[in-house]
Amino acid sequence: MTVIQPDDALVSVCAELRHACEEVGHGLGAKAHDGDRWVAATALRRRVALVAHDRIFVGAPGLQLLTALDP
Repeated sequence: MTVIQPDDALVSVCAELRHACEEVGHGLGAKAHDGDRWVAATALRRRVALVAHDRIFVGAPGLQLLTALDP
């Protein structure tokens, strides 16, 4: 396992993601999903797809999601 420490760039990506989600009404913009937003922001920052089966990530702005969930 690799632990990724937050840096200024990751903090910025997370803030930008929250703003983008709030603008389009996506659930990742909500306070209740702070942890999920950090996960998504980390994938965005690292420029990798997120593999997850949690519906909160579906349709997140800019996020490439690999999932077995039905569309």
